[in-house]
Amino acid sequence: MACIKRIKALLICPNELPKIVEIPNTLKSFQTQVNGKIAVSYLLKDNDVCLICNDEGKFNLSKPNRSIGNDIIYDNFLIVGDDYVKGDFKSLTKEQILKYQKLFDKDSITRTQSKINARKLVNAIFSRR
Repeated sequence: MACIKRIKALLICPNELPKIVEIPNTLKSFQTQVNGKIAVSYLLKDNDVCLICNDEGKFNLSKPNRSIGNDIIYDNFLIVGDDYVKGDFKSLTKEQILKYQKLFDKDSITRTQSKINARKLVNAIFSRR
């Protein structure tokens, strides 16, 4: 029986601080963590880290999670290392964990809520016209 490799990642849930998790490096595991089908993208200018999120989070009434650039990620998401040589995911390094714990700290929750409130206000103003 083959042994499934486990990787260290950050799990970011709505309105919570990032959690270090060690999960199987499998599609099913990723889908379980993000509550559905996955979408994978690079994060910021860091091409050795990937964001794995729920591909349908914006459309299935999931809770907003974090603002990244001009976008808002909905539902849980993972930050994982990218092993581009092997075409696979890998564990985050200690430095990457610290960097992304800081990026998705309490202030990021507040900034996201402010952005959501601003969008609601704009939508309310334009819906009255």
